[in-house]
Amino acid sequence: MKANTDKQKLLVEYLISSPDTFALCKSIVRADYFEPGLRKAVDFIHDYYDKYNTIPSADQISAETGSKLKPQQITRDQIAYCTNEIESFCKRQALTQAVFSAPDLIEKGDYGTVEAAVREALLVSLNRNLGVDYFYDPLGRLELMSQTPLRTPTTWHQFDDLLFGGLARTEMLLFSANSGGGKSITLANLAMNFVMQKMNVLYITLELSEQLVAQRFDTMFTGVPTVMWQQNYKEIAAMLSVVTPNAGNLVIKHMPSGTNCNSIRAYLKEFELKNNYVPDLLIVDYLDMMGANEKVSADNVWEKDKRATEQLRDIGFDYNFFIATASQQNRAALDADEVHQGHIAGGISKVNTVDIHVSIILNSSMKASGEIGFLFLKTRNSDGVGKTIYLRWDNTRLRIINPKEDLDIDGDGVILNKVAHTKGKSAKRSLNDLMDL
Repeated sequence: MKANTDKQKLLVEYLISSPDTFALCKSIVRADYFEPGLRKAVDFIHDYYDKYNTIPSADQISAETGSKLKPQQITRDQIAYCTNEIESFCKRQALTQAVFSAPDLIEKGDYGTVEAAVREALLVSLNRNLGVDYFYDPLGRLELMSQTPLRTPTTWHQFDDLLFGGLARTEMLLFSANSGGGKSITLANLAMNFVMQKMNVLYITLELSEQLVAQRFDTMFTGVPTVMWQQNYKEIAAMLSVVTPNAGNLVIKHMPSGTNCNSIRAYLKEFELKNNYVPDLLIVDYLDMMGANEKVSADNVWEKDKRATEQLRDIGFDYNFFIATASQQNRAALDADEVHQGHIAGGISKVNTVDIHVSIILNSSMKASGEIGFLFLKTRNSDGVGKTIYLRWDNTRLRIINPKEDLDIDGDGVILNKVAHTKGKSAKRSLNDLMDL
């Protein structure tokens, strides 16, 4: 015990060895991580630094708190060692506190607080990323950017044009529509487009079962209508085996309504450990059914939606992947001549947080004529706001495709095939060519 107390005292002495050392560690140091006899000193150092932007002397600390500390004489070369020691200690203490607080919280059924505490403990670390030095080596910065595509196409050409090439990693795309207005189908089509670019997709469904979502993908990948799957399930399996080698991974996961981002993070960690990769695209179907990590009054929909959306977007930043989700529109949108951001159901805080907001236009007459529209209501990095595009809707195969594309049946069975129209005539491509699109 004495050795532990002596080590903690030494760490506090490291903190007051220089203003630079404390400034580097200030964000992760908490008084309750230390022995009771040192807590007043740590609090005093924090308060003093906040007020005077420097550290107090050992005599000041002694006079105010009674703690006898001796600043360590460390050089700039030793700062890395000192800060690493402090970081390891704070991380260990944070995790210890989270573990010891868990039993009482679990007994009360407050699992969300347990998840949040463990997650916060695991995130305790010094921020060593100092950002981009804009004027330092601009050529190197631009060459690196040129080697890494900034945007990934959705493969809906008009859609990509309005986004200056497609979606960027960490961006959050929100589709909105009224009930039955095509939200889930649009998300599924987006997922398929990414999979066919050999990208990995995790599709989290909070509403539909995994099997129902999988059946929709069966129809989309093979062209076999959902109502006919039982008579054709062997053929469906055979056709999917042809597609698989040329496609990315697609994982469908059902999570209960009210799932929060702490639960999604926990699943992603398990997903990564088991599969040895993280998805390129995370789809959450859909946002309205998510809860916030913290307890929020059921009457405060604006705050609940704000927190849930911000927390989901943070996951995209942490994992550097694309995020797409959807939301209902409110009753006023049904009779509106033109849909706007205010027609989002729940809190408009969702729209404030996302990077791209697109309203789906799909009514019964459009379904009959094979057309679906997308009205761009918000983009951060393009001039697409206020513009509407129209794509083809194939109700039989549940596909959203470009106006000059079609779906065909391969000679070996019902397979996803595209027919590219050239000068008014269709030219059929081989399956391998199509997979490279």
